[in-house]
Amino acid sequence: MNSNPFYSIARKLWSELETMSLQNQLVGTGDVLIFLINLPLAAAGIIWLYFSTSLSLIVDYWPVFLFLAALMVIFQQLNYFIIFEIRKDRYGSADGSLAGVIQWAGIFLLGPTALWLSVINQLVRFGITWRRTSSKAAHWSSLRNFTVELAVTTVASLVALIFYQNWIGVYPFPEMTIATVLVGLGTLTIYIGMVLLIWSVYIAYSAWVQNKLAQQAGVAPLFRFMLLALGLPFLALPFAILLAGLYVQDGFSLFLFLIFGLLLVAILARRLSWAVENSRQKSRQLEQLEQLGREILSSPPDGSKFPDILSEHVPTMFPSGRVAVWLSSGKFLHKHPEDWEIDMESIWQWVSQQNNASAFLSKENLPWQQVQRDHNPIVLTPIIDSADFSPVGCVFIELRSLAQPWDRDTLTSLFPAVHSLADQVASTLHRSQVYQETLEYQAAMQELEFAGRIQAGFLPSEVPILAGWELAVTLLPARLTSGDYFDFISLGEGRIGILIADVADKGLGAALYMAISRTLIRTYALEFDTQPDLVCFSANERILQDARTNLFVTCFYGILDQSTGMLTYCNAGHNPPFLMSSRNGGSVQPLTATGMPIGVDEEAYWSTATVQIETGDVLLFYTDGIPDAQNGESMFFKEWRMIDVARARMDSSAHEIQGSILEALTTFVGDAPQFDDITLLVVMRERE
Repeated sequence: MNSNPFYSIARKLWSELETMSLQNQLVGTGDVLIFLINLPLAAAGIIWLYFSTSLSLIVDYWPVFLFLAALMVIFQQLNYFIIFEIRKDRYGSADGSLAGVIQWAGIFLLGPTALWLSVINQLVRFGITWRRTSSKAAHWSSLRNFTVELAVTTVASLVALIFYQNWIGVYPFPEMTIATVLVGLGTLTIYIGMVLLIWSVYIAYSAWVQNKLAQQAGVAPLFRFMLLALGLPFLALPFAILLAGLYVQDGFSLFLFLIFGLLLVAILARRLSWAVENSRQKSRQLEQLEQLGREILSSPPDGSKFPDILSEHVPTMFPSGRVAVWLSSGKFLHKHPEDWEIDMESIWQWVSQQNNASAFLSKENLPWQQVQRDHNPIVLTPIIDSADFSPVGCVFIELRSLAQPWDRDTLTSLFPAVHSLADQVASTLHRSQVYQETLEYQAAMQELEFAGRIQAGFLPSEVPILAGWELAVTLLPARLTSGDYFDFISLGEGRIGILIADVADKGLGAALYMAISRTLIRTYALEFDTQPDLVCFSANERILQDARTNLFVTCFYGILDQSTGMLTYCNAGHNPPFLMSSRNGGSVQPLTATGMPIGVDEEAYWSTATVQIETGDVLLFYTDGIPDAQNGESMFFKEWRMIDVARARMDSSAHEIQGSILEALTTFVGDAPQFDDITLLVVMRERE
């Protein structure tokens, strides 16, 4: 833009252009350029009009001037309009009214003096617009429109009236004949030609901007819009000839009757404009929402393409000047235009307390602003999380001031589409979150599965074969990893260490604690191969020094002399194993605790106990997953059921006893889920 001479001129008058985006620089330069070109033309037109004005006519016919001025104001309020899409996300609006018919009827009746009606009207509207806006961009746009309209009203009209005065030369119309009608039509044709000439510079500049910003779209849509914008106000101008002629020939009554008919036409045209525009908006919104939904469904579930999809469809969904889709995390999913500076934090403090969409007209105060500033009509709604129904973001739309006048009804008519957009955003965010959680869950499950395989490596790969003894063991984890473990430690000289333990937790944490305690107990078992109490003491001391957790482990560690059947043990708070005798009527002896669990108290001590295992005796080791197992009626399996099953199978092998206990447990639990790890170790001394 720096090489553009027009931009250099505009920048001297409007220094803020340098900080704007390319599109705003081009538009702003055009506003300044057109203003500078038409300012002398408008001034010349005012001077020309001044010298063409008859003050005596105003004095003599001031009631007529007032009546025509009132009619022009009424018809301007009943304008009809059409909104046209020039290019993607860029709209133009064209409006017209029957006020031009009143103006030209006044000209044909009163001469050029009647042009002051339009001049004064334009001055008043310019002053109102200037006061309602505070931005320089709006002021320059107002100046451009004012000077162009003033040049059109004065210069174009006065040039056309030269033709009229040469052919007829008197005011009002002398009579309604074909000749006078043709002169009137010729005058209006010249007027329209002059209008196109005055607007031609702006049309040419707009075409250049259109071609620069959207080359792929070309300038054809812009030319169609310009022809529509300039032609729409002139459609009804020939009726001015009819109005003037009826007034001259038939008087004020018939003139007033035709005015009444034109009022009805204006009302119908306005209602039709509303209906067409509402239909266009709803069709466009439905189309864009449908395309948005399809794009979302076909996009990656992680939401990585979601901002691009919003940028493709949201700007064309509403006749919006600026739109933002914002998350409470501070991230913009979409913001248009990109250089828009908006204080979403202040807006969020208010909108986070809302449950539905809200709308504010341009004249209404905004509740999140302490100092009120000018703004366009606004529609906004919170984005409600589809899982917990809490607000997670905001859709904020600031609407363009097009020919369509925004009122409360038209703003609220946008609510269904705005809510649908917010729901689409919330659904996509939820899908992305679920997808991310699924990936994290799958990664965690893979890690747990890997941890489970590592943990399984800590367990004995096979059950040792001992002469005169049978051993059977099963570990059923409730999850992929387990807090239960067992071990067989060869101590030499016909002795073997038997360990069963249960960490007071489940899952990955318990598995890690199990790995530490298993390693320490095995290490100290080899060091203190005849003293189970020192094994527990040393392991406890080291665990409390290194682990620094709130976990603990119950364990039973015994040293079995294979030849004598003597078992020397420590029970560190574990479920008591049961020694079932094959003599003495099948008595059952629990090997109760000789100390507290490991990992609780650094100063704890354990005592040692011994028990003699005779031939045919069975020793049941287990963790609390067996007695605490529940069925569907919340009944516990209990130790006595396990003992009864084992007592009934005392003449069977260790594997058969183990299988019977597990079968009875499965039958008892039924379909109830397993909530704790299950470990069962059966040791039997073979009969002689």
